[in-house]
Amino acid sequence: MITLTKDMEIGVQKVDDQHRELVNRLNAVTSMGANSVSKEETEKTIDFLCDYILLHFNDEEALQKQSGYPKYEWHKGQHQLYVAEIGKLKQEFFMNGASAKFTLDLNNSIVNWIVRHIKSADVEFGKFYRAN
Repeated sequence: MITLTKDMEIGVQKVDDQHRELVNRLNAVTSMGANSVSKEETEKTIDFLCDYILLHFNDEEALQKQSGYPKYEWHKGQHQLYVAEIGKLKQEFFMNGASAKFTLDLNNSIVNWIVRHIKSADVEFGKFYRAN
């Protein structure tokens, strides 16, 4: 379960709002593995999460480009790695369902990655964006 803390706010309202929604969706997916939820409902939530991640990354990258953020290419590359990772997880879900391994992989790789990414790369971008 992820909790957005003050040190994860970047000070850009749109991005902070999207991070809150992203965390809510990630928490929903991780709790599904522990609860008795239909495969269809889990699939629907995972599909939404994947779509939302792409929307969020596109919005964030547009702000970076617009502001002339010097680490734009690197940041975009990090987003691409995350999209590939969540794609692998989605494939694992379709092959094996919401297994214990699926939930563990989600928690260990996806959830931890997003927390580290927000706390470091996104917070750094937020400082740059607000200063310019």
